[in-house]
Amino acid sequence: MGLPLLMLASGSAALAAPAAAANDETCRPTIESPWVRAAPPGAKSLAAYLVLRNGCGTAVEVVDVESLDFGTPMIHRTVEEGGVSRMRPAGKLVLAPGESLRFEPGGLHLMLMQPLRPLAEGDVARVRLVLADGRRLFAQFPVRRSAP
Repeated sequence: MGLPLLMLASGSAALAAPAAAANDETCRPTIESPWVRAAPPGAKSLAAYLVLRNGCGTAVEVVDVESLDFGTPMIHRTVEEGGVSRMRPAGKLVLAPGESLRFEPGGLHLMLMQPLRPLAEGDVARVRLVLADGRRLFAQFPVRRSAP
């Protein structure tokens, strides 16, 4: 009777291990070169850029963006429609292991709407990317006139 229980116990431990690995926070994607483009005083929206790198062994999906400094942060993509550039919701953002995703002018970017405080060149905006598994990636985004 002891051997079947031992086998059952070891089998359930083996089944539990993958779930624990999926929630393992030791490997996190990284935000590199974050910045917010400076805008004139009173601007109602600012654009932010970054490079997101997934150095982990599993894919990650970005599902949202949050900020303590903006009422409505969003993830957008600039697309050309009929010869006119327009901003559209970015859609699904999945990074495979080892992949990078560039948020840059004229393409994928963060649209930071409704500033909750004035942000001038040299200030820092606080932004978090939200992953599908609930984890959040925080970074401070310096306000600059041009890319770092």
